[in-house]
Amino acid sequence: MTDSKPAIEEVSGYLGVGSLELLGIFFILDGISEFLEFIEIYAKTSTWAVLVTVPALVVAYVIGVFSSLGAEIVLSRYMRPILTPELFAYVTSSKNEQLVQRYADAERHSRLLYGCSIAFFLLAIGSWLEVRMMGKFGFVGYVGLVAGLGISLLCPLLARYIQAELIPFVEAVRALNATSA
Repeated sequence: MTDSKPAIEEVSGYLGVGSLELLGIFFILDGISEFLEFIEIYAKTSTWAVLVTVPALVVAYVIGVFSSLGAEIVLSRYMRPILTPELFAYVTSSKNEQLVQRYADAERHSRLLYGCSIAFFLLAIGSWLEVRMMGKFGFVGYVGLVAGLGISLLCPLLARYIQAELIPFVEAVRALNATSA
């Protein structure tokens, strides 16, 4: 029997990233054109939830996958990848299930964090564009801008940290395999 937990985590992770991005896009559209008024008119219909819920989830998932993979591709051009094909080949050939699982977890979490960097960037811009709509509570939009930009920058750094954290375990298994050979 296969472990479905990583598959569920991956789907929910991409869905979460895409949902955050859709929220950021909504804030941007609303900040530019008062888009909320348009949505409120259509959301009052009785069939709105039925017609929009599943497609919105699918769109959120696809956006999450695209942004996570896209951010990973862009960042790998500027930062040398830690999870290299050679490392993957060694990990899989080690036949150490815990190490293989750790590698898969590091790869999955890193990819999701790369996507989160884009999601929080969109939320930051959306928060900034919503400031004028917030009236006297506009400072909340500025807090969202600063927090979103900060988290957006921290996500790739955290992804790299998670990847780098795998290396000592790989070296320990390599040393163990060298002494037992």
